[in-house]
Amino acid sequence: MKRDIRFRWLKEWVLPLGIGIVVAFGIRTWVVSAAVVPSSSMYPTIPATETHHVYILDNKLATDFGRKVYRGEVVVFHYPDDPKELYVKRVIGLPGDTVTVTANSVYINGKKLKESNPNIAKSNLPKLGTYHVPAGHYFMLGDNRTVSLDSRYWIHKYVARSAIVGEADFILAPMGNMGPISQSLTAPSGR
Repeated sequence: MKRDIRFRWLKEWVLPLGIGIVVAFGIRTWVVSAAVVPSSSMYPTIPATETHHVYILDNKLATDFGRKVYRGEVVVFHYPDDPKELYVKRVIGLPGDTVTVTANSVYINGKKLKESNPNIAKSNLPKLGTYHVPAGHYFMLGDNRTVSLDSRYWIHKYVARSAIVGEADFILAPMGNMGPISQSLTAPSGR
Protein backbone atom coordinates (compact mmCIF):
# COMPACT_ATOMS: atom_id res chain seq x y z
CA MET A 1 0.00 0.00 0.00
CA LYS A 2 2.78 2.47 0.93
CA ARG A 3 4.56 1.57 -2.29
CA ASP A 4 1.44 2.43 -4.31
CA ILE A 5 1.14 5.79 -2.54
CA ARG A 6 4.79 6.61 -3.22
CA PHE A 7 4.49 5.54 -6.84
CA ARG A 8 1.31 7.63 -7.26
CA TRP A 9 3.01 10.66 -5.63
CA LEU A 10 5.99 10.19 -7.92
CA LYS A 11 3.73 9.88 -10.97
CA GLU A 12 1.42 12.80 -10.05
CA TRP A 13 3.94 15.32 -8.68
CA VAL A 14 7.58 14.58 -9.31
CA LEU A 15 7.33 13.45 -12.94
CA PRO A 16 5.28 16.50 -14.15
CA LEU A 17 7.50 18.85 -12.16
CA GLY A 18 10.62 17.29 -13.67
CA ILE A 19 9.18 17.51 -17.19
CA GLY A 20 8.23 21.15 -16.58
CA ILE A 21 11.75 21.99 -15.45
CA VAL A 22 13.27 20.31 -18.52
CA VAL A 23 10.85 22.11 -20.86
CA ALA A 24 11.50 25.48 -19.18
CA PHE A 25 15.27 24.93 -19.42
CA GLY A 26 14.91 24.00 -23.10
CA ILE A 27 12.87 27.12 -23.86
CA ARG A 28 15.39 29.34 -22.05
CA THR A 29 18.33 27.66 -23.78
CA TRP A 30 17.03 27.40 -27.35
CA VAL A 31 13.99 29.66 -27.77
CA VAL A 32 13.86 32.86 -25.67
CA SER A 33 15.45 34.31 -22.57
CA ALA A 34 15.63 37.64 -20.79
CA ALA A 35 18.68 39.90 -20.87
CA VAL A 36 19.57 43.10 -19.05
CA VAL A 37 20.70 46.31 -20.75
CA PRO A 38 22.66 48.22 -18.07
CA SER A 39 23.77 51.31 -20.00
CA SER A 40 22.53 54.02 -22.35
CA SER A 41 24.52 52.73 -25.34
CA MET A 42 21.33 51.82 -27.23
CA TYR A 43 19.29 54.83 -26.04
CA PRO A 44 16.54 55.69 -27.02
CA THR A 45 15.86 52.43 -28.93
CA ILE A 46 16.39 50.65 -25.61
CA PRO A 47 15.84 53.36 -22.98
CA ALA A 48 18.27 52.10 -20.34
CA THR A 49 20.63 54.22 -18.28
CA GLU A 50 23.38 53.37 -15.83
CA THR A 51 20.89 53.80 -12.95
CA HIS A 52 17.74 52.40 -14.63
CA HIS A 53 18.32 49.06 -16.36
CA VAL A 54 15.98 47.67 -19.00
CA TYR A 55 15.04 43.99 -19.36
CA ILE A 56 14.59 42.68 -22.89
CA LEU A 57 13.46 39.48 -24.54
CA ASP A 58 16.20 37.74 -26.51
CA ASN A 59 14.68 35.70 -29.37
CA LYS A 60 17.18 32.91 -30.00
CA LEU A 61 15.16 31.33 -32.81
CA ALA A 62 15.46 34.55 -34.85
CA THR A 63 19.17 33.92 -35.47
CA ASP A 64 19.19 30.11 -35.52
CA PHE A 65 18.85 27.53 -38.30
CA GLY A 66 21.28 29.25 -40.65
CA ARG A 67 19.28 32.49 -40.96
CA LYS A 68 21.55 35.33 -42.00
CA VAL A 69 22.09 38.20 -39.61
CA TYR A 70 21.16 41.41 -41.39
CA ARG A 71 22.39 45.00 -41.27
CA GLY A 72 20.34 47.06 -38.81
CA GLU A 73 19.33 44.10 -36.64
CA VAL A 74 19.71 44.56 -32.86
CA VAL A 75 21.34 41.43 -31.47
CA VAL A 76 22.49 39.95 -28.17
CA PHE A 77 25.98 38.45 -28.33
CA HIS A 78 28.97 37.35 -26.28
CA TYR A 79 31.33 40.31 -25.91
CA PRO A 80 34.50 39.42 -27.90
CA ASP A 81 36.90 40.70 -25.21
CA ASP A 82 35.15 38.78 -22.38
CA PRO A 83 32.77 36.08 -23.70
CA LYS A 84 31.16 35.66 -20.25
CA GLU A 85 29.48 39.06 -20.77
CA LEU A 86 26.46 39.60 -23.04
CA TYR A 87 26.18 42.82 -25.05
CA VAL A 88 23.34 44.31 -27.09
CA LYS A 89 24.23 46.36 -30.20
CA ARG A 90 23.07 47.01 -33.77
CA VAL A 91 24.71 45.12 -36.67
CA ILE A 92 26.37 47.62 -39.03
CA GLY A 93 29.11 45.76 -40.89
CA LEU A 94 28.54 42.36 -42.50
CA PRO A 95 31.28 39.83 -43.37
CA GLY A 96 33.61 41.29 -46.00
CA ASP A 97 32.43 44.90 -45.56
CA THR A 98 34.69 47.90 -45.14
CA VAL A 99 33.07 50.22 -42.58
CA THR A 100 34.22 53.83 -42.31
CA VAL A 101 32.94 55.83 -39.35
CA THR A 102 33.19 59.61 -39.79
CA ALA A 103 32.01 62.34 -37.41
CA ASN A 104 28.41 62.31 -38.66
CA SER A 105 28.08 59.37 -41.06
CA VAL A 106 28.87 55.71 -41.58
CA TYR A 107 30.02 54.38 -44.94
CA ILE A 108 29.75 50.75 -46.03
CA ASN A 109 32.10 49.85 -48.89
CA GLY A 110 32.33 53.55 -49.82
CA LYS A 111 28.56 54.18 -49.84
CA LYS A 112 26.90 56.28 -47.16
CA LEU A 113 24.70 54.18 -44.88
CA LYS A 114 21.15 55.54 -44.88
CA GLU A 115 20.21 55.93 -41.22
CA SER A 116 16.89 57.73 -41.13
CA ASN A 117 15.70 56.03 -37.93
CA PRO A 118 15.36 58.89 -35.40
CA ASN A 119 16.56 56.55 -32.64
CA ILE A 120 20.07 56.39 -34.05
CA ALA A 121 22.51 59.11 -32.98
CA LYS A 122 23.66 61.56 -35.62
CA SER A 123 27.12 62.00 -34.08
CA ASN A 124 29.72 59.22 -34.11
CA LEU A 125 32.28 61.12 -32.05
CA PRO A 126 34.71 60.59 -30.45
CA LYS A 127 35.90 57.31 -32.05
CA LEU A 128 36.28 57.38 -35.84
CA GLY A 129 38.07 55.11 -38.29
CA THR A 130 37.96 52.47 -41.00
CA TYR A 131 37.35 48.79 -40.21
CA HIS A 132 37.58 45.72 -42.46
CA VAL A 133 35.11 43.04 -41.32
CA PRO A 134 36.55 39.52 -41.67
CA ALA A 135 34.57 36.57 -43.03
CA GLY A 136 32.13 35.10 -40.51
CA HIS A 137 32.16 38.24 -38.34
CA TYR A 138 30.13 41.44 -37.79
CA PHE A 139 30.85 45.05 -36.86
CA MET A 140 28.56 46.44 -34.14
CA LEU A 141 27.59 49.98 -33.13
CA GLY A 142 25.34 51.26 -30.37
CA ASP A 143 22.54 53.66 -31.31
CA ASN A 144 23.80 56.24 -28.79
CA ARG A 145 27.26 56.33 -30.36
CA THR A 146 28.78 59.14 -28.32
CA VAL A 147 28.69 56.87 -25.22
CA SER A 148 28.57 53.39 -26.75
CA LEU A 149 31.52 51.08 -26.12
CA ASP A 150 31.12 49.15 -29.35
CA SER A 151 33.31 47.55 -32.04
CA ARG A 152 35.28 50.77 -32.42
CA TYR A 153 36.71 50.42 -28.90
CA TRP A 154 37.15 46.67 -28.42
CA ILE A 155 40.47 44.84 -28.64
CA HIS A 156 38.74 42.13 -30.72
CA LYS A 157 36.73 44.46 -32.95
CA TYR A 158 34.41 41.96 -34.63
CA VAL A 159 31.72 39.58 -33.37
CA ALA A 160 31.87 36.01 -34.70
CA ARG A 161 28.59 34.60 -36.04
CA SER A 162 28.85 31.83 -33.45
CA ALA A 163 28.90 34.45 -30.64
CA ILE A 164 25.49 35.87 -31.59
CA VAL A 165 22.93 34.56 -29.10
CA GLY A 166 19.75 36.01 -30.60
CA GLU A 167 17.78 39.03 -31.69
CA ALA A 168 16.79 41.65 -29.11
CA ASP A 169 13.06 41.65 -29.82
CA PHE A 170 11.01 43.15 -27.03
CA ILE A 171 11.38 45.40 -23.97
CA LEU A 172 9.90 43.56 -20.98
CA ALA A 173 10.50 46.08 -18.20
CA PRO A 174 10.08 48.71 -16.98
CA MET A 175 6.39 48.47 -17.88
CA GLY A 176 6.25 52.05 -19.21
CA ASN A 177 8.73 51.13 -21.96
CA MET A 178 7.26 47.73 -22.83
CA GLY A 179 7.13 47.12 -26.58
CA PRO A 180 9.00 45.88 -29.67
CA ILE A 181 12.58 46.93 -30.40
CA SER A 182 13.15 48.58 -33.81
CA GLN A 183 15.23 46.27 -36.02
CA SER A 184 15.67 48.82 -38.80
CA LEU A 185 18.17 51.48 -39.71
CA THR A 186 15.42 53.39 -41.49
CA ALA A 187 12.46 55.08 -39.84
CA PRO A 188 9.44 52.81 -39.29
CA SER A 189 6.62 53.54 -41.76
CA GLY A 190 3.52 55.25 -40.47
CA ARG A 191 5.32 57.21 -37.72
